[in-house]
Amino acid sequence: MKNLDNLEQFINNNRADFDDAVPSLKAWAEIDKVISSQKSKVITLRKVLAIAASVLILLVAGASLGAFISNGSNDDLAAQLSEIAPDFVEAEQYYQQKIDRKYQQLASYSHDQTIEEDLSQLDELMNELKAELIVAPKGKEEEIVESLIESYQTKISILERVLDRIQFTHSQQNSKTKDNEISI
Repeated sequence: MKNLDNLEQFINNNRADFDDAVPSLKAWAEIDKVISSQKSKVITLRKVLAIAASVLILLVAGASLGAFISNGSNDDLAAQLSEIAPDFVEAEQYYQQKIDRKYQQLASYSHDQTIEEDLSQLDELMNELKAELIVAPKGKEEEIVESLIESYQTKISILERVLDRIQFTHSQQNSKTKDNEISI
């Protein structure tokens, strides 16, 4: 502690000598070099971010192209499914007709778009199951076909519930309108 006090006392006694010193040009050159190297790091960070953005754009474009191509290969998928599970193709047509009728009924009402988003997620899951059916080992096909049929039944059930609720609220609104007309 005593050494520290002596140092502090020395600094206090000679403060004027410390305050009038100016750094040399060499010191300023070193400071400038450090600052410019930091700027170059920022530029490299920008380059890295630009490369990452480019890669992201390429990935999105590739995924979009893949989705477009996979839609074109639905005919191939249907042909392969008819070879693997011919009964499923008939059941799929039956359920798809029912679903199409329900969609037509739903289109006649104004409804929330989240319903269609949820149903499209179910469609994606069903497409994954169809793709899995093609590569499934023997004996597992029947289980996957049952899951697909359950998915179709679930989709029909969801559409029926939505239609029932919409029709119910629609009929309630109509009855309220009639009651208002009578009370006038």
